[in-house]
Amino acid sequence: MTMSSIQFDYSTLSTSISRSELASIVGDRIVDSNYDISEEASEGGSDDSSEIYVHPSPPDKFKLVYLTFGLLGIGTLLPWNFFITANDYWMYKFRDTLNTSCINSHHNKSDLQAAFTSYIAVSNNVPYVLFLIICTIFNTRLSKFFRIVAPLITLFILFSLVTAFVEINTDDWQMGFFALMIVIVIVVGITSAVLQAGVAGIVSLLPGKYMHVMVLGQSFAGILASVAQSLSLLGNCDSIKSALVYFFTADSVILLALFSYTVIQKSEFFKYHTHSLKDAAVLKDSTDANQRVQVSVKYVLKLIWPYALAITLDFWVTLGIFPGLAVLAVPEAHGHIWNGKLYLPLTCFFLFNLSDFCGRAVGGWVPMPHSKRMHLLALCALRFLMFPLIMLCNIHPRYHLPVLLSSDLYYISFMTLLGLTNGYFVAVAMVVGIKSVSPQIQEKAGVILSAFLGAGLMLGALTSIICIQII
Repeated sequence: MTMSSIQFDYSTLSTSISRSELASIVGDRIVDSNYDISEEASEGGSDDSSEIYVHPSPPDKFKLVYLTFGLLGIGTLLPWNFFITANDYWMYKFRDTLNTSCINSHHNKSDLQAAFTSYIAVSNNVPYVLFLIICTIFNTRLSKFFRIVAPLITLFILFSLVTAFVEINTDDWQMGFFALMIVIVIVVGITSAVLQAGVAGIVSLLPGKYMHVMVLGQSFAGILASVAQSLSLLGNCDSIKSALVYFFTADSVILLALFSYTVIQKSEFFKYHTHSLKDAAVLKDSTDANQRVQVSVKYVLKLIWPYALAITLDFWVTLGIFPGLAVLAVPEAHGHIWNGKLYLPLTCFFLFNLSDFCGRAVGGWVPMPHSKRMHLLALCALRFLMFPLIMLCNIHPRYHLPVLLSSDLYYISFMTLLGLTNGYFVAVAMVVGIKSVSPQIQEKAGVILSAFLGAGLMLGALTSIICIQII
């Protein structure tokens, strides 16, 4: 029996087909079909072990679910982006109070000023990776409340605490404040890991474009943070007022994401893709379904390892350079607002995030086919050439290496290339990688890829510290 011999009447709610017939004709091809399968009790009282119903997915009304996952993508990375974008705020908080020249000097930073960005990168990403691994193992045992709602609530509480400290004078206990921020960053990393794994797992159950919009949302979080930073500088806001804008914005977005996710729980489209028994319907019986769904991490990793490794290499390079190393760049000339206080916000943060967003958009619209997955892996490995290129730019303070690429054009070009390649490769790896496996294991594949993404973040953060010592 062939697929073409089955007639689907989309004018009715469902069409009957025997389980044995479906089991003999469906396989991985069902992934690309325009309909979904769910198992329901027969209205005529027939045995549901021998008959199932096939019907199309409900519509995503007003694209509410689509927009919510874009917002959740923003929420997963906005806290981190505002932490690193509030660079002037941290420079003020950790200035040498006995030497005021360290506040705004590019070449004469205090030890805490020079090291803070790299330290928070390590403090965030190491626990982030560890808990992503834990979530990879136990993700399906956790309720959707614990995976999404609880982390959003925790992030809101943490950022409310960070916001409160903006107006508190910490000059007399800088090391204590430094330690407190590191602890908060660690907890943020743990919470973000649970949220990232939860969002990636659930969105993997939806059509591919929902994963794409989530990936775009993560990049848009960086753009939002960069725009907020640039506007505050153009408005001559001091570092304290700017930080208040950053952290209040983060609080608002987290609350909005929490509200939106609560609303879509009632969406028929969301319920259909996350709660239906369509996975069981494409198998011969419920016993086989349990065996197929409860596959090991090792089995799934064998199927998606090129994408997993590509994501790790991609973010290893990106986090090794941005932001820890990239924020140490100084302009070739001085005396103008564009090569003064707006230099880093525009050439480092905004340019990278905009390029990253564009790369992710192209990656979703023009993806690299599954047959080219090894090419993707090789291109991600080539990105390691970005390390010496950036390190030879006008980076300060430096201790050993000379400046060979002093022109601002070199730095701007390299940051643009870093963002474009990062965005394109991660979009391809996440969208194509997840949809390259059968529907029954896509959720687990999404969580595994998120764990390898976190591994790249951790390796990049550690590499950033080493690179700063080398230059």
